[in-house]
Amino acid sequence: MLQWNDRNIMSVLKNCLGKELSKVTMPVTLNEPLSFLQRVCEYMEYAEILNKANKEEDPADRMKLVATFAVSALASNWERVGKPFNPLLGETYELQRNDFKILCEQVSHHPPISAFHAESSNYKFYGSINPKIKFMGKSINIQPKGMVTVELTR
Repeated sequence: MLQWNDRNIMSVLKNCLGKELSKVTMPVTLNEPLSFLQRVCEYMEYAEILNKANKEEDPADRMKLVATFAVSALASNWERVGKPFNPLLGETYELQRNDFKILCEQVSHHPPISAFHAESSNYKFYGSINPKIKFMGKSINIQPKGMVTVELTR
């Protein structure tokens, strides 16, 4: 985990008050060594939950499992302080595992919009993300805008 001097962070962040952080130039040392598209692929960390949901007979239990999958995407962000690099327009990232494949692409630069499509024999998971992040001094306002869809195959 990166360790930063509190004074260095505050000297950068004081110029960001009320601004959308995707439009602010930040020192590269505040970035994680990965693209936002790679972070999008981390949504699939608990993909086995969707496999389980597809096999579930009870509709209420299926919905609970899909909701669990949605919340599980937040687990990889716990205690992360680095910001991923903003992808270039047209940049893609692909991840293929035995049980699924996901493809992500930066489809717009202003505003920044990332699209993704994951597929397996049990589900399709796709959507677009247009995050709005503002630094407010004592808080950060995060608005994860976009549309995400899960389709179970049965």
